Amino acid sequence: MRILIVDDDAAMRELLLQRLERWGYDVVPAADGVEAWEILQNQAISFIITDWMMPKLDGLELCRRIREGRFGRYIYIILLTAKNSKDELIKGMEAGADDFLIKPFNAGELKVRIRAGERIVRLESNLEEQNKKLQETYSRIRADLDAAVTMQRSLLPNRALVVPGFRCEWIFAPSHFVAGDIFNVFQLDEHRIGFYLLDVAGHGIPAAMLSVTLSKLLSPTVCQGSALMRFIPTPPHYEIAMPAEAVQALNQLFQSEEDAMQYFTMVYGIVETRNFRTLFTQAGHPSPIYQPDEAKAELLGTGGFPVGMLPGVTYEEEELYLHPGDRLFFYSDGIPDCIGKNGERFSVNRLTAFLEEWRDRPLQDVVAGLEQTLLRWRDSDEFEDDITLLALEREAG
Repeated sequence: MRILIVDDDAAMRELLLQRLERWGYDVVPAADGVEAWEILQNQAISFIITDWMMPKLDGLELCRRIREGRFGRYIYIILLTAKNSKDELIKGMEAGADDFLIKPFNAGELKVRIRAGERIVRLESNLEEQNKKLQETYSRIRADLDAAVTMQRSLLPNRALVVPGFRCEWIFAPSHFVAGDIFNVFQLDEHRIGFYLLDVAGHGIPAAMLSVTLSKLLSPTVCQGSALMRFIPTPPHYEIAMPAEAVQALNQLFQSEEDAMQYFTMVYGIVETRNFRTLFTQAGHPSPIYQPDEAKAELLGTGGFPVGMLPGVTYEEEELYLHPGDRLFFYSDGIPDCIGKNGERFSVNRLTAFLEEWRDRPLQDVVAGLEQTLLRWRDSDEFEDDITLLALEREAG
């Protein structure tokens, strides 16, 4: 190990140099604090023995500079001093010294104190190396999570999405990097539009992995084997499954023999664009809010069982006809369950009241305003659960 010795007394420097070299150390001498500081800028030295009283830059100020500097390594400092009062020792420790030796000192005591300092330097070095490896690992994980976020967001509808006869807006604010919530709006065929919003139980990567899997299974581009479209041998080789049938098929597909109990809630629906007849199935998901253009908003649906929880479950369908200006709001439980700064839940009632208050504003403004309201309610830009909402409005004319 290399040790920098700093003393303006040439005889003391020589004594320390000979003694330390005899003990097997590589020694670098400096005549004062200024010279020592320059050496530290150019050499990777982690151990210093310095006198207190020196011209130009004394030992106390050298300690302060070292502690304020950014060396990327810990530098252990033994301060040599003729001062032995308690106040002076406290002053030295506050300046950044690790240990003291009172002049004149015993060679054996110096050796023991150097050995103790060596152990600390090694521990600091090992800790620094472990922290470096930890940071590298974290960086890799962060890069993987960023890639996962990009991939998951690529599965959401494009903001430029055009759904004939409808306006679509949404909120998607994961509580972690990735979300257990996911949704989509898509064309099933020339006259039918499909939409869903689902919420996987749990949080983080396991929930997000299942949500991504589900988004693939619920893709309208998949025909054979899709829960949304049943394969048939005659052209066009598929027929669209009704919402209750599709959700029931998903429920059977996700029955697990393990104890993992990974299930999800969802709403899946179909709109017939020729007459705007809407059918949807609710599977353990919060009740959608239907806001007619000329009537008070109301909750739809009766609940149902989450998908993947129990085998053999049957599901009901809700039917309604959308008129120009009518709106439907589908959302995950992260919105009503959002805890505010006062410990109170946001609640479905508060959500409905907000939508009623803002009913005369454009749908885009309503959704943006709701997101800002939730952020203020939370008094934070982080949520405990995923915040997701999908809003559909039938256009006039």
